[in-house]
Order: sequence, then C-alpha cells, then structure tokens
Amino acid sequence: MSKKILLLEPSSTVLTLFKEKLKKTDIEVLCETSCVKFLWSLFNNVPDAIFVNSIFSNPESGEIVRFIKSMEKLRKIPIALYTTGDFTFEEFYMKNCGADLFVHIDEVNLSHNVQKTLLLSEQNVPALPVENDIMKAAITQIFLNMTRNLNSIDAVVNGFLVVIAEFAQVPAATLTLVQNDGPVSYFACSKNFTEDEKADFQKVSITDFEKMRPDLNLSKIVPTELNLAVDMDNFRTKDVPLSSYQFFPINDSSGSPFAAVTVVKEGVLSNHQIDLLRYCTEQVGVLLENAVLLKKKEFFEQRIRRAFGRFVPEQIIDELVASSDTDENVSVGEKRNVAILFSDIRSFTSISECNKPEVIVAFLNRYFTVMVNIIKKHGGTIDKFIGDAIMALFGAPVSYEDNAQRAAAAAYEMREALSSVDLGDLVMPEGMKFDIGIGIHYGNVTVGSIGSSDKTDYTVIGDSVNTASRLEGLTKVYGAMIIVSETVKNDCKENSFVFRHLDDVKVKGKSKSVPIYAIDMNEDDYSISYRESYAKGLDLYQQGIWNLAKEYFEKAIDEAPSDKAAKLMLERCSEFINNPPEKWDGGFEFHTK
Repeated sequence: MSKKILLLEPSSTVLTLFKEKLKKTDIEVLCETSCVKFLWSLFNNVPDAIFVNSIFSNPESGEIVRFIKSMEKLRKIPIALYTTGDFTFEEFYMKNCGADLFVHIDEVNLSHNVQKTLLLSEQNVPALPVENDIMKAAITQIFLNMTRNLNSIDAVVNGFLVVIAEFAQVPAATLTLVQNDGPVSYFACSKNFTEDEKADFQKVSITDFEKMRPDLNLSKIVPTELNLAVDMDNFRTKDVPLSSYQFFPINDSSGSPFAAVTVVKEGVLSNHQIDLLRYCTEQVGVLLENAVLLKKKEFFEQRIRRAFGRFVPEQIIDELVASSDTDENVSVGEKRNVAILFSDIRSFTSISECNKPEVIVAFLNRYFTVMVNIIKKHGGTIDKFIGDAIMALFGAPVSYEDNAQRAAAAAYEMREALSSVDLGDLVMPEGMKFDIGIGIHYGNVTVGSIGSSDKTDYTVIGDSVNTASRLEGLTKVYGAMIIVSETVKNDCKENSFVFRHLDDVKVKGKSKSVPIYAIDMNEDDYSISYRESYAKGLDLYQQGIWNLAKEYFEKAIDEAPSDKAAKLMLERCSEFINNPPEKWDGGFEFHTK
C-alpha cells in the first residue's frame, strides 16, 4: 500500500533530492513552496506524514507545526522538522514546538528518516498535543525583558497587563498592589465598556481584594486607568454578555498575598486561558515584589538626600544610601568614635542687639553657607544649628580612618575663611571685630535616629558631645580661636598642625582632666621664647610649683603681651600661692559651662 508525504520546502534542489531517493519506493512525494498552498494541500489531500524544513520563516516552521497540531483532523499525522545543513535543534525548542521528529536530511539517511516518520503513522502514535508551554516560554521571556523597567512600578504594571490582555484575550483587567505607602489599583479595558461596566468591575475587584487582605482599607482607593499598547477592543464584541470573572492572588517571596489580578470576559474563560492567567500571576510575583522594593529604596534615598542634602557631602550621602542595601540597622543606635565640632560666633548677643532681625537672619545665612561648605568639603555633616552655633560630626553617618584630622582641617579652614564672610549691613558693636570660637573633641558617642514617633533626627549623644561643647566655651577663656582635646591631637598626622598645650582642665560635670590644645595658624604666631616659657611654666604649674611657674608665665607675657592664656595662668599662680587648692592634681576644674 502506497504512502504519501507532504513537504513544505522552498528549495527545488532539496525537493529533487527527496524525489530521487524515494522514486523506487511506494512513497508519493507532494511538495509546496508557500505556506498557503501547503495548508490548502494539507486539508484537501491529507498525507501520511508531513515534512517541514526548519529554515522556513514566513511563518516560522515551529508556528506551522503548532497550527497543524491544534487541528483535530490533522493532529495525529506525524510531523518531522528537518534540516539539510549544520543547524542544531535546541532542546527547549524540540520540547515545545510540537513536532514528532527532528532529523538531518542528506543523501545517505533521507530514505531511512522518511520510513521512520511513516512508521509513527502506522503505529497510530498520537502526535504531541499543543500545550501552553511555548506561550509560557514567550511570557517568561517578556517578563525577563521587563526587569530593565523595575525602577518604574507603573511600567511593570503596564507591561504585565499587556501580557494578560494579549495572551488570555480578555477585554478588561485590574491589578491591585500593596506598595510602601499603601494599596494602589490599576485598570485597563476596551473602549466599548460603559461607565457602569467599568465601575461594577472595579468594585467587585476591590471587594475581593479586601476579602484577601482585610487588614487594608481600600474604601478611598481610586484605580488608575491605563492605556495599554494593545487594542482590547479586539476581545469585546458586545454580542455576548460579560459573564466570566476570575480573581488571581499574587504572593510575595514569603508566600503572603500582596497583589491580585482580576479579569472579565464575554462567554466562558477556557481552561487554556485560565492556565495562562495562573502562570502569569505566578511568574510576575517576583517582578512586582522587586519593583516595590526598588521603589521603597528610592523613597528611602529621597528621604536621606532631603534630610542631609544641604549639610552633608554628596559622597557621604551616596555611601549612606549604598550601605542601606547591606546594613539593615542604618537608623539603629550604635556606639562609635566620632569627632564633634562646635562653632560659635563671639558676643553674638551683643551683635544681635545692634541689628534688626532681618539683618541678623540674612547675615547668618551667608555665614552658615560659607562654614557648611567647608565642613562638607572635609567630609563632615551638619548635625544641627543652635542659634548662631554649628554642631558638626566627622564620623557619622559615614566614618573615616582620619575623622579627627578632618575635623581639625575643617576648623583651620573655617578660621581662614572668616575674612571672606560678607557682613552686609551687619553692624558690629564698637571696638569689636567679627570672630568665632571652635571646640573639637574626639570620642565615643551613641549614633542613631533619636526622637519621638512624630519626629526623629539622626544625631549623636554622650559625654563626648558635652566635652566638645565645653571646649568651644573655653576658647573665650584662653583667647584661642580653636581648642581641641588631646584625643584630637593624637589622631592627627604628625606635623599636620601647630598644636600648643594650653592647660589640663576638668570641664563641668567631669572629674578627669582633659589636656587641651590650641591650633595656631603657624609657628610664627608665637616666638620660640614664648613657647618654651609657656611650656616650662605649665609643667611647673601642674606640679604645684607656682612661684617658679609664675616667673615663666611672666616671661611668656613679655614675648606676647596680649596673650590671654599666659595672663590667665599667671593669675592662677598668684591665686594658688596664697590659696593652694586641695588635692591638686594639675587639672583646673571649671564650675561653669
């Protein structure tokens, strides 16, 4: 009994090869070079086997196979996809295109492969059914391409609803999603929908979502209507009523529902459509969850930049934002070493009394701008403004190996920049010049977001903060513009600044002495004789040998008659000679702030 095969082959050379190799057999070879004629021949002259060249591209060979397999009349006919070159069939393609055999055709094996294909027909082996696998693969690929739009939830939602509409062929769909700031809903439908149909569909969708998530209040939610890049009118005829409705929950990585899709359709949703819809919702969960997380990160970054932008170097903000990806405790309190800088305008109360409020405000804005830029330049952050005072941090929120060095460098430049501050209409009290005092301490503090449920500030607290503030206050006492603690001096690079040991002090509330140092502009600020006399006087003073110490401080004053520190130490020596302090340990105790 003769057999008949049908070829879809664009090449006359290959057709000749088939006919030549099979001419001595009882196999009749029919061939078409176009898809339309091929299908016409297939329906009107049903063959025993079908051979399709895999290179056929209009339409693609795989699509032709799937179409044939979708027809009840034709689906049991064995189909062989073949190639005549070095083409290799990929495993995924072989699994999902629906062909029964994948063969390489040449002069040697052509006859064998034809017989092998016909044998499937004789054995009545049912052809592979066309399932949703290839469509699911296409959906997966689309979702993968959508990952490049994760920074836009709207773009992800839009793309997802396009997939829903096209693959499930539904005229309307909603997606309701829980974001960081609460639930939102998106909606798309055919232009043929009436306002009542839209409202009813949206209401049912929201109601079902509330049943799934009773912890949320969706009463005031207003769905955002999207214009999709697909004509949903193709899926709405109005000849059949909207009678099929489905609700599909979408879970996050922990298995908790955080989104849902609803669709409505004329007639009945087929098992095929429901299967595709369920697959879409299963696959899109990760995509939507990551989009929400990215939006949350973006929201966090905006808050950080809004909070710190004017007072923190851009580099520090970038590092803080980057650290939030790996550090879950960004705002949780922690102990760390931080250099705290306090700056204050000298006699600001007196200055304020001589000027109108608007003049003071304008001046402070100009002054703060200059000083803040310097602090940011050296990696510091502005913790707060306290009237005319500035509190700055070096080591929070981002810490460096040389926090104290940075703070000292900032203070040095702030002093140099005083002459560049535009006083404008500011009137200085008679005999007074514009000046500031800066105190710096480097020590352990608690860092974190501190405040109430309504308002929190990222700041530092601890004794080190108080010490830095006290040191700034001492600049007026010792006549030095910059005073730092010994911890600052020890953390600075050797010879990076000219330090001058002023005294060992016990600031208010502390029992342990803190060595304090002035940072001079340069060595030439004071003569070598002054520095040697002051240092020897201070050493004797701390030993309690005040008579001899007094002589050295007098020598220091001879070298620098206006030096406030030497005069202060001389006065103390005179006082202690007459009234020696009890339990003297070399440190002077201050009882005022």
